Amino acid sequence: MAWRTPFEGEIVAREESCRICHENVAIKIGLVDYWDIKTCRVVACSKCNHIQLDPMLNDEETSKGCFAYYVEEFLRTSKAEQFKNCERNFRRGVVFGSQLTKRNIVPKFVLELGPGSGYFAAGLQFVFPGIELTVMDINRDVLRFNQEHHGFQTIQGIPDVNLPSCNNKFDLVIARDILEHVSDISSVLDNVNEYLKPGGLFHFITPNGREDIWKHYLTAKLEKKPSELLINHVNYFDGKGLRDLLNRKGFSSLDYYTYTFKTTLKGEGWRENQKLKSVVSKKLKADAFVGKADDLKHVEFNKAKILDKWYIRPKAKWITRWYSVYHHFNLFKISPYYNIGHEIYGLFRKTGEE
Repeated sequence: MAWRTPFEGEIVAREESCRICHENVAIKIGLVDYWDIKTCRVVACSKCNHIQLDPMLNDEETSKGCFAYYVEEFLRTSKAEQFKNCERNFRRGVVFGSQLTKRNIVPKFVLELGPGSGYFAAGLQFVFPGIELTVMDINRDVLRFNQEHHGFQTIQGIPDVNLPSCNNKFDLVIARDILEHVSDISSVLDNVNEYLKPGGLFHFITPNGREDIWKHYLTAKLEKKPSELLINHVNYFDGKGLRDLLNRKGFSSLDYYTYTFKTTLKGEGWRENQKLKSVVSKKLKADAFVGKADDLKHVEFNKAKILDKWYIRPKAKWITRWYSVYHHFNLFKISPYYNIGHEIYGLFRKTGEE
């Protein structure tokens, strides 16, 4: 069940040791340009096989790049599509909450890392009206929106840094599309473990690292140029390695599978003669988008309209059931060990074992 085609590359000495096993030797997969901020190598650890950037982005680089992407994404996304994204995330939160109720799980204190629009948490709150929701993000604008729009409590910070005031406080920690962005994944998982009460739950989704990195690998191999890394994915997980890491950090799995297979053929299935110009670096300027931050002020959402649009209609229950079947029934669960499928879904319980 390993990756069918191993990455080929030069054996190199790392500029920084592996953030998981501290090995100093790796296979060089390619080069990536993180906006105009930094050029890094992508390397696969020769000991644990985990794929990371080398050198890693620092906090200032990550913060600037994340904010530039946040602005760029909003400016290129229509108001109608933004509305649909919020509606979709709300639906996902409702479905996730519904799955917890089937397990007789009723969380009271919930922390979401990197909440985005906050509508996933809002969907969870729809199922559990009594929960107390706290969101953590590095971006002040994201926190302000979540506080003003949803009434969530907020923490400005990064999950790499432990917050003692949060330790043993939460029944559930959520990290959707977060783990691939953090510079020190080992510390983040340690912190999540500390934040959770004994027996607490950790829910995450993260891209299948094989598909996520393949286009960068082929760009380096065929085009001999750096590829564009706009959304600072700095960790690229394989299914077995991620589960083993979580087990070592004191978590046991309740659900662990991949889903969304539309892009599977864009991963390892990409042919080597396919045009890859779309990922060749264009040297986009982070400052150009950071300077347009004021243009975000016009973006407003009618929360009641988003919540009412799909759920109050009679057919909404069928939408929820279909979505639940699609993501959660065994027919659609594929082991992440196969490294196919675009997203890895995880629901793990804190066991306290090391």
